[in-house]
Amino acid sequence: MRRDLFNIGALVTMVLVLAVGGPWLAREVKSLPRQSLAARAGQRVVTLEVGGMTCSGCASAVQASLDQVPGVATTLVRLQQRRAYIVCDLGVPDTSLVAAVHRAGPGFLAAVAAR
Repeated sequence: MRRDLFNIGALVTMVLVLAVGGPWLAREVKSLPRQSLAARAGQRVVTLEVGGMTCSGCASAVQASLDQVPGVATTLVRLQQRRAYIVCDLGVPDTSLVAAVHRAGPGFLAAVAAR
């Protein structure tokens, strides 16, 4: 009897956790980029923390500058997270990506996010 009550309590708790956390999880999944950022053979994913972006125009400028770096396949810049996600060839140095962010505008700063 006591074990049944514990199981029912655990089940009710999990349902409540899913009810509260479900919408958050759904938003996070919807916010994932349309194109897959999974690295393919010969490519890697680099995450840059970008400072100085204040609007969608800033994010567009940073994305355009990163897209011009030779070897970059896909770029996604998220203004709210202050991050840029880049799929690029293995040979593209991080310094080239950081320099591209600096070239996008005088107020933009970038650093590779901790891996």
